[in-house]
Amino acid sequence: MTAAFTEHLALKASALLLTIALWFAVAAREPTEDVASVRFAPQLDSALVLRDPAPMIRALVIGRPSEILKLANNPLVIRRSIASDAPDTLVLSLRTSDVEVPEGIEVIVRDVQPSSIPLRFESTVSRLVPVRSALLVRAPSGTVSVPVRLQPDSVTVLGPRRAIARLRFVSTMPDSVVLDTLAHLVDLDTAGLGVTVRPPQVKAIFLRGATPP
Repeated sequence: MTAAFTEHLALKASALLLTIALWFAVAAREPTEDVASVRFAPQLDSALVLRDPAPMIRALVIGRPSEILKLANNPLVIRRSIASDAPDTLVLSLRTSDVEVPEGIEVIVRDVQPSSIPLRFESTVSRLVPVRSALLVRAPSGTVSVPVRLQPDSVTVLGPRRAIARLRFVSTMPDSVVLDTLAHLVDLDTAGLGVTVRPPQVKAIFLRGATPP
């Protein structure tokens, strides 16, 4: 018994260290399960604005510890496209197939929690839309086609989300103006849009050098 603990200590210590190193090497390659965070990155239509911060999502993954550790700097991602006609409150179901594993990381997603998340959108939004001219330019010789620059050439529209999503541009009021070198202040045609337009008027400027044909 005494000889077992006192003889060939260096050899026995080396054998013990080799055994521990082998154990760690095998354990590092043995697949294991762990929970990883998932980044939620919805692809929203331009008319949609989330009212609340992105919810916390976690996934159960299986893989080598070294691979799972990579997810700390390059997390899993869920991307879902959401159209402009989505309701103000949308319950989105989540599946393991929705989770994107970053390239170069070898893990398998076994589960995702929660299985569904509620998304609430702002009912009133604003955005910038272009302005189009509906002006008829008159000259002493009659009606002419003259390039017109509108200033500003885009305006802010504010209103219900679905009405804003359908709006592609705002037109000036259909009117006839006399060709000259002065800027004309014209109203925007907001009738029937159901939105607020700011500013409600724009300047119409005839391009320098434009003359009747």
